[in-house]
Amino acid sequence: MAERRAALIVNPTSGGGRGWRVLGQAAPLLRKAGVMPDVVMCTNGDEPGDLARQAAADGHRLVIAVGGDGQAAAVAEGLVGTDTTFALLPAGSANDYARTLGMPRGNVAAAVTAIANGRTARVDTLKVRVADRERHFLNVVGAGFDAVVAGRAEKIPVLRGAGRYVVALVAELPRFKAATITLDIDGEKRELRAMMVAIANGTSYGGGMRVAPSATLSSGQLEVCVVGEVSKSQFLRAFPRVFRGTHVTHPAVTMLSGHQVTITADRPLRLIGDGEWFGELPATVTVDPASLSVVVGPGYQGPAQGSSE
Repeated sequence: MAERRAALIVNPTSGGGRGWRVLGQAAPLLRKAGVMPDVVMCTNGDEPGDLARQAAADGHRLVIAVGGDGQAAAVAEGLVGTDTTFALLPAGSANDYARTLGMPRGNVAAAVTAIANGRTARVDTLKVRVADRERHFLNVVGAGFDAVVAGRAEKIPVLRGAGRYVVALVAELPRFKAATITLDIDGEKRELRAMMVAIANGTSYGGGMRVAPSATLSSGQLEVCVVGEVSKSQFLRAFPRVFRGTHVTHPAVTMLSGHQVTITADRPLRLIGDGEWFGELPATVTVDPASLSVVVGPGYQGPAQGSSE
């Protein structure tokens, strides 16, 4: 097997320290599989994207993010629009993007095997612009109740994935009020009273909530889920349906699609992308088709190619 070099960009604090543990397991397995890891540590901000960009400039054809959804998006930001291939070793608390990529989760050896096999795909990303900045995300961008819940969930270190989200949801629901949201989707405007809006490239977020069950990473368009104004009890009764993706038939849920979505609201609402805060509304989200080369796992449902080498 020909030896390949890869930059591993690691957030050691991902998933309560799982990033560090996954690195310890993965590095020798990668070497055994013929992938020589050059390890780079990072901790915060946009640093992962800068490190990925530098790794590509230094000649690495494969850059591996070790972490969760936020780390994946931050690393991939430095590779969007290039031919350098991005891979993900899941080490977060939710790992929804890894799920969409069909990458094994909770099994480092299986994930390393998938990376070493080098099966790749060109996938879409989300280009997000707010008042003072712009960047790419990979999976889901949201505003409203889901963003508030995600912020609360980050402060609950003792739980993982969906469990953490559910606890945060119950804590935040009594105080949250719907907003009047205006959506401009490819030039067509809609005004709705809504609890939340999620703009999706992938199918799930929050540890397995299938917010956009028909979304695919190579469709060239965005799926938009709007949850209208409902009572607190109605919301709680309907909420479990999102884990099956059957919420889309609920009368309070509107599913839309398009290539560009601009969101405004009648009060300040924060925006969250792949689990990370990113400014406030208004925001414009645009699909960036086939803008990233990614390693996909055996469970990936979309079109893929063979080895990236």
